[in-house]
Amino acid sequence: MNLNTTFLLSGGAGKLLCAIPALEKFHRLNPNDNFKVLVPGWEEIFLSHPLLQPRIINTNSISIFETSIKQNKIKQPEPYLVYGYYNQQLSIIEAFDEVINNTNDHSDLAKPNLYLSSLEQLSAKRVITELKEQYNKSKVIIVQPFGSGTYNYFNFLWDTSNRSLTSETYLQILQLLPKNCLVIFFGSLEIKPKEDTISVDLSKFNPDLRMYMSLISECDYFIGCDSVGQHIAYSFQKPGSIFLGATSEKNVTYPNHFRIIRKANQKPIYSPMGISLPESSLTDRLNDGIMNFSREETVEFCSVISKDLASLSK
Repeated sequence: MNLNTTFLLSGGAGKLLCAIPALEKFHRLNPNDNFKVLVPGWEEIFLSHPLLQPRIINTNSISIFETSIKQNKIKQPEPYLVYGYYNQQLSIIEAFDEVINNTNDHSDLAKPNLYLSSLEQLSAKRVITELKEQYNKSKVIIVQPFGSGTYNYFNFLWDTSNRSLTSETYLQILQLLPKNCLVIFFGSLEIKPKEDTISVDLSKFNPDLRMYMSLISECDYFIGCDSVGQHIAYSFQKPGSIFLGATSEKNVTYPNHFRIIRKANQKPIYSPMGISLPESSLTDRLNDGIMNFSREETVEFCSVISKDLASLSK
């Protein structure tokens, strides 16, 4: 008897998004497998996806064992456990392909495909048009300075995984970006620095992840760190710059598409997250400060970003 498959995924929004190419490939290779995908949240990533939307189930749903697991083969693909990944030889998309499709040939992988509804696209165009007119700006930059591991520690923003910009660097970037650019902050308003008086206020639009996806699809440039925003920007083929700290560009981003910015003369030490929690915590200590850019460094890379933006109008 040929059993269908249930994929049990774990992780945050960016990690789940990176499983999309391998899941699409699984369908191409196994067209008769009516597979399901169980996720711990972030189902909105898969909305409007013609293949995956009907197959996504939240792990907190009632009766999933009887309806989606008991009669199926369970696979729990974990890219962090793949040799090529933890030796910085594979991207997370390629590692998902290896464990889901049991292959070392990744030449046929697509980019992560995200889909927006017509209403979402129209709404994003309306919001951006309104804001550009309100602030008299000609270009739109979306900035995600902080990853999901950032928390507010007595009004001091801290990311133990060393993947996020410091609030000081973020505020300096805002001051140095071209004045003709409308800047949109992507992230929880709880960690948006109160000193940020430059990025526009989106609160009246009640932004959620789907709205940020649609806004990124309409922006001119993306600036981010190792978090979900860069994967969204890549899906929509938006140019941008990605600041990396404790993670490898081979693993987590798209160096052939984005400009990668690192602190000079500091190479990250790989953190074996998902393999050894104690060793991962020790590695975080060794990577401490890897995202602490100086004022001089900030001025230098903002000059390069400004040249990128100027070239967009040519």
